[in-house]
Amino acid sequence: MAVDTLRANKLRSSLTILGVSIGVITIIFMVSIIQGLNRAFAEQIEALGSNTIFITKYDPGFGRPPEMRSMEERQRKELTIEDADAIRRECDAAASVSPLHRNIAATVRYADRQTDTPILIGVTPYYEFTHSAYVGRGRFIGDIDMQERSNVAVLAKDVVNALFPNEEPLGKEIKINGTPFLVIGVMEPMGNFFGQSRDNAVYIPIATFDKYYPDYTVPGTLFAIVVRPKSRAHVKDAVNEITDILRRRRRVPPGAPNNFGISTQDSLLDIYNQLTGATALVLTAISFVALMIGGIGVMNIMLVSVTERTKEIGIRKAVGATRFNILTQFLIEAVALTAIGGFAGLAVGEVFSLLMNKYSPLLAFVPLWAIAVGIGISAMVGIIFGLWPAWKAARLDPIEALRYE
Repeated sequence: MAVDTLRANKLRSSLTILGVSIGVITIIFMVSIIQGLNRAFAEQIEALGSNTIFITKYDPGFGRPPEMRSMEERQRKELTIEDADAIRRECDAAASVSPLHRNIAATVRYADRQTDTPILIGVTPYYEFTHSAYVGRGRFIGDIDMQERSNVAVLAKDVVNALFPNEEPLGKEIKINGTPFLVIGVMEPMGNFFGQSRDNAVYIPIATFDKYYPDYTVPGTLFAIVVRPKSRAHVKDAVNEITDILRRRRRVPPGAPNNFGISTQDSLLDIYNQLTGATALVLTAISFVALMIGGIGVMNIMLVSVTERTKEIGIRKAVGATRFNILTQFLIEAVALTAIGGFAGLAVGEVFSLLMNKYSPLLAFVPLWAIAVGIGISAMVGIIFGLWPAWKAARLDPIEALRYE
């Protein structure tokens, strides 16, 4: 009977189904974008290395520009290579410790070719294992390079492509900000991190970096200590041990906050979720408003249907239909409308997600729970917004209904 009623009023039913579909499409679309971004962020963090711990003089933060850091943070004393050595000696939960010094303003030149985009990174021999980033050809920075503060460099893929498109870079001399360096290795490709290539870098010994760039206050420079725990189970122990070591070395008074920042993959994810939580809440609220509008449309159509079928209701009651029978009939009709709209909305939302993944830089992912929620919500809308018209129909007096024209 519910299907027959929908068929008898095709245009009206189609418009009602469209309203519910738009609400479900909005929910699925919003959820897919949020989940896609969450998954992409988690994958990017994982790409930095398994369970990596990052230590800088600044408090953990995601995407905070330097001008947004507090004056207290900017005035903190820098971490040092000696701090990294102390962590390596004293932290039992650490498998490897890699200090690094980064400068984002490097000009690299070979013959008549030049690139101004590479990041210059001063590293130690521990860098490869700590970051799970290994040299592909040649060799990496060694202990002898550190001791002699040698002018040697390891190039990442993008720099090789820019300077050596048709020749082998190993053994060639390049100039970094005007200073000659010998190329001793080429890194394996590492991919992107939030749209920024990790293959656009030049690695030199950190001792050589400090020889040529002793000023830590130059904009774009950063000193960090990266720690790789023995396993994921050792992350918490490593963080606690590192905190104790650095508080002791930096003479932080008991009860005072840390004057350095420690972040892990989990803490970065927590910061990201805090930043995006409010946005997700607003998008979800907008989605539910759209669905509620569709539900109001269902209620309106069902009230019209009750009015139009008053005589039918009176006849059914006269031949023995109970209030429950009438209530169930109209509820089923309402749920049928919203269920069809829900399934249509799910299908269109899934297609939108697939198209976005294919033609847009934004990622979209529809989890199974979102599909279940979409179906459940559409059915619930039918019940909630169909209950009042169904109840109104069930309470009609049969004599008055039979007399209705």
